Amino acid sequence: MPRRRRSRYMFHRRLRLLRESQRRTRGRRALILIGLIVFLLPLMAIPAVAAETMGNLPAVDGLSASALHQDMLIFDRHGSLIADIGDHGDHRIVVPLNTISPFLKQATVAIEDRTFYKNNGIDLTGIARAALADYSHHHIAQGGSTISQQLVKQVFIGPNPPPTIQRKLREAVLAVDLNSRYTKDQILELYLNTIYYGAQSYGAEAAARGFFHTTSHNLTLAQAAMLAGLPQAPTDNSPLINPAHAKLRQAEVLDAMVTQKMITEDQAIAAKQEKLDFFYPTNQLQAPHFVDYVLQVLDTQFHIRPSDRKGYRVYTTLDLNLQHLAETTVANQINAKGGYYDFHDGALVAMDPKNGEILAMVGGADYYRPGGQINMATTTTRQPGSSFKMLTYTAAIESGRLSMTSPILDQPMVFPLGGGTDGLKPYAPLNYDKKFHGTVPLKVAMGNSLNIPAIKTELTIGIPAVLDTARRMGITSLNKPDSFYGMSLTLGGYEVSPLDMVTAASTLSNLGMRHRPAPVTLIQDGLGRTEFKYDPAKNEFRAVSQQVAFIVNSIMSDDRNRCLEFGCGGDLTLPGRHVAAKTGTTQDFRDNWTVGFTPSLAVAVWVGNPDNHPLANNSTGIVGAAPIWHQFMVQALAGHPDEWYGKPAGVDQVGQNYYLPGTQSLQPTLAASWPTCRFRSFNPYTVTDAQLTVNGLPCVLSYIPRGVLPGQ
Repeated sequence: MPRRRRSRYMFHRRLRLLRESQRRTRGRRALILIGLIVFLLPLMAIPAVAAETMGNLPAVDGLSASALHQDMLIFDRHGSLIADIGDHGDHRIVVPLNTISPFLKQATVAIEDRTFYKNNGIDLTGIARAALADYSHHHIAQGGSTISQQLVKQVFIGPNPPPTIQRKLREAVLAVDLNSRYTKDQILELYLNTIYYGAQSYGAEAAARGFFHTTSHNLTLAQAAMLAGLPQAPTDNSPLINPAHAKLRQAEVLDAMVTQKMITEDQAIAAKQEKLDFFYPTNQLQAPHFVDYVLQVLDTQFHIRPSDRKGYRVYTTLDLNLQHLAETTVANQINAKGGYYDFHDGALVAMDPKNGEILAMVGGADYYRPGGQINMATTTTRQPGSSFKMLTYTAAIESGRLSMTSPILDQPMVFPLGGGTDGLKPYAPLNYDKKFHGTVPLKVAMGNSLNIPAIKTELTIGIPAVLDTARRMGITSLNKPDSFYGMSLTLGGYEVSPLDMVTAASTLSNLGMRHRPAPVTLIQDGLGRTEFKYDPAKNEFRAVSQQVAFIVNSIMSDDRNRCLEFGCGGDLTLPGRHVAAKTGTTQDFRDNWTVGFTPSLAVAVWVGNPDNHPLANNSTGIVGAAPIWHQFMVQALAGHPDEWYGKPAGVDQVGQNYYLPGTQSLQPTLAASWPTCRFRSFNPYTVTDAQLTVNGLPCVLSYIPRGVLPGQ
């Protein structure tokens, strides 16, 4: 056969074989498609038959996006998110469909299920196409799933089921049933709140916050197209892992939207050119110590935990602006002075005295350092030092036995017992400056934080009276029997928390009306139902009278009362503003405190070291904590007018001094020398209580034992 004729013959033969192959392929596709339709049509029409054919299928009724497991969200008082607490790093935040960006809804439909609003839950053409593509493998691994099918797979079947034909048919049956019970908007809302977008983000809201630090409502077209392309392959399409591939996928989504006339070509081009910033997953918290405290309150008071996964929305009292100011102020002081004075941690609590709401809480200088999770604002392991004296003098004024001008002799005192670690050695208290100042009025003794007058005052009215007043005013940690506490109580020798101290200060600030700390104003569940709403009126307790609080506040706000020890016009004053303040320094300089208030803001500050090692260079509250307190108060109150209290009824005024009625002319009992013991020597193991008291008061030695100096 000639070569040309043989070539023509071979060409026609190959062409004939190709046409026969195409006819066989078309026939096979048709048979498969017809088979699928024949099989699925009765299942679509009769779900009961489907259930019998596919085995036991779950019921699709009762689905609701708001019932999905989701994060607990914690907000500040202005609605700013301060913590999103998920499940082991996974996040889901359910939002209504009408709050999600139209771009994301359109992009999702365009790329995942272009017939979504027309189909009944399945796309037969898509299923057939997928089946034919993988026919030779005897399983379905290609796309073709509608939004409804993807949803039922996530909710009922599981995110990674085996790719079998039976599984695909189960999805189809459930998808049809789903569409018979829910509207398209309900299905789309469920889908957009359920689907996995990668980076531990489930649902559109969590994805928008995670990838873009925005909300699903505010997504741009470019951002929406990027997110819509993720569910198909969250890892392969991730802009964090494979940015080039993610960009190509975004373009596919935008092109699909153009094809379906959802957006214009110009919009697509602009979106493709938009530069996007992406963020890696993080569980960083704002105000982390405060968040820990809120979680503790939610657990103990409301039995609510993040592990409930009920999507609680917790609205707190925190003012994020004041919180940032507090954090910065504490950090600045530690960085500037901590090296010299050897203090490396600090705490600050700010409270609204009128309602007990916590406005700021710094529990430590660095939450993320080793041991930094200990909340020094709430721990009851630190002694308040002389800041506690404001409670002693409140009890003294309340007793009616002393007034703000009562004279007190500041003299050397040596008690037979109370010194040393075992309490069996003589105890000789000493003032901060190691001097004695003769007879001074109570207001000067309090203002200058003189120790000996404070002890005399405490012993005169009785330690139980001081404890009772402190507890009423908000000190919760002094809960042992009264007999447990000794005379060092007034010197701040027993542990309390900054939170307790600011509560007591707020009680004075609110003229004797106490509110327990209130960190939460509103709790709602995932359905928007209110679980709790704070009512300050239900958190009120008359701890001390207005008159007593007013007199104590007058002492604490008069800078002249503290000039002897602290100088005038220092950090315990605020320029052009009335303010009350009290410092505290513990034995061996282990703790620095400053507590103070105006009628609208109370603040307690502590600085020291978590391991309790002493500070250096005679670090007192006036040099350690007071600068933090001062700077915070000045900036927090900026723009607010000066305010103070009018004299309440039931307070007598003589010059610039204030008295409870009948206390202007009290007997000057504390101006005399303190009662002395009637023995010259004693055995600390056998001495009796009767021997240690004179006229109902603990007596002091008339001599100074060998080896004992005042202050030891």
